[in-house]
Amino acid sequence: MTRRRFLALGTAASGTALAGCGIIGAMAAPDPTGVLLPPVSTTLGDVRITAVRTGRVAVKEAHRTLTGPAVSRLPSIVLDPRWTPWLPITCWLIEHPDGPILVDTGETPRVAEPEYFACDPGTRFVYERLLAFDVPTEAALSVQCARLGVPVEEIPTVVLTHLHSDHAGGLPEVSHARAVTSETEAVRPPQGAVRCRWPSGWRPDPTPYDGPASGAFATSHALTADGAVRTVPTPGHTPGHQSVVVETGGRRVLLAGDAAFNTEQIRRGTVAGICEDLPAARRTLALLREETEAGTLVLCSHDPGAADALAAL
Repeated sequence: MTRRRFLALGTAASGTALAGCGIIGAMAAPDPTGVLLPPVSTTLGDVRITAVRTGRVAVKEAHRTLTGPAVSRLPSIVLDPRWTPWLPITCWLIEHPDGPILVDTGETPRVAEPEYFACDPGTRFVYERLLAFDVPTEAALSVQCARLGVPVEEIPTVVLTHLHSDHAGGLPEVSHARAVTSETEAVRPPQGAVRCRWPSGWRPDPTPYDGPASGAFATSHALTADGAVRTVPTPGHTPGHQSVVVETGGRRVLLAGDAAFNTEQIRRGTVAGICEDLPAARRTLALLREETEAGTLVLCSHDPGAADALAAL
């Protein structure tokens, strides 16, 4: 089993200053235990949705929840000694009569390699100091999809909510597929996109939001001929963040990526500390809250309760 543990600003206990920079050492991230969370599925009409959890991530509490002034959010994350518990890294397999659609690719076990992020010095500090990953080899996207009876080679379409590593790390496993991002994300990948780990020559297919309103959203883009699977814009976490709606069998499910960390944030309108565009994030949270109040099941990629909520359908 392969996994990697990243520690925030060293492994010192609180109260120990880091030499040369005057920053108080942060508490260590949770120890990885190699727990592989099994896929969880539900069927709505003629569509099957499966939560595929490709390992786990832990982040700083100030990363998950904005606790101070917006201008200080990044220093707050760096200096925060508190870690969240392990959170799932979830991608979603939608089995539709038109063909399977994968929403995000999760993280790759290759993050265990000591120099995995060295090819992108600009983001290396963030990934090696402010996040912790536990990605067993058996959590790889290709392994889990094969067990589900849908080999990655047979997936024609991948929709990326955004291009951060824990959502796009598995791209090399589906490099053959059409990859759909928002137009914004395709033109200007967000901070934290590790481009040097994308497949050679990889280019996303930008989503034109040319479709009708969908629920609380003023526009959408159909991914299937019957319109049962659509993308909707949910900017904030990144400027071009998007989500995927599945509406069939009398139910509506919204796969929200990192538009929020969990449904409690949506209910309270609590913005995450890691958002690039805070005003847009607040508007997106308001739309997601409107969706939940209308009966939509909103599922966030790092919500420990999301898979159980999907199964409960």
